[in-house]
Amino acid sequence: MSFQLSLSTESVSTAYPDQPLFVLPTATVGEVIQLLRAQQTGSVLVCESDSAEGDSANNGKLLGIFTERDALKYMAAASRGTDDVNSANSGIMQQAVSTVMSTDVTTLQADASMGETIKTMSQGGYRHLPILDADGKPTGVENVYGIVHYLVDHFPQTIYNLPPNPRSITSEREGA
Repeated sequence: MSFQLSLSTESVSTAYPDQPLFVLPTATVGEVIQLLRAQQTGSVLVCESDSAEGDSANNGKLLGIFTERDALKYMAAASRGTDDVNSANSGIMQQAVSTVMSTDVTTLQADASMGETIKTMSQGGYRHLPILDADGKPTGVENVYGIVHYLVDHFPQTIYNLPPNPRSITSEREGA
């Protein structure tokens, strides 16, 4: 199968999306960062509760996303202009994640093509994109690592035959 055909016909679900981590908007930034660290992932989806008890965000409506980039951005902003970085960051850690999450979330539909996924991630500078089902509920999170693994698995000849520096032109043939 050709490179272009594969990217236009295969869906994002073939690119090893991660299972999404969910938190409620009332979770603190500190709790969310601990969850990201414990699960060794770079993003968490902030969703409203889908149960009458209001204690579970699993598969509720997507309200926002919080990534490691958000954490770094807000900690850096909190520490500007102060000599006591620890106390500035501890204030951020107690805030609800809903106050610092990204709310204008770009998402992918589960049937989005790989080409569309790569284009969206590249143009927007995204490292994590939530995948939504037909009902608008999150089913996964595509990340850069999944895309790279997909490309290596599906196009090994193209990937492994690239020279270390693609712009250099050798004057002599390499090898024996």
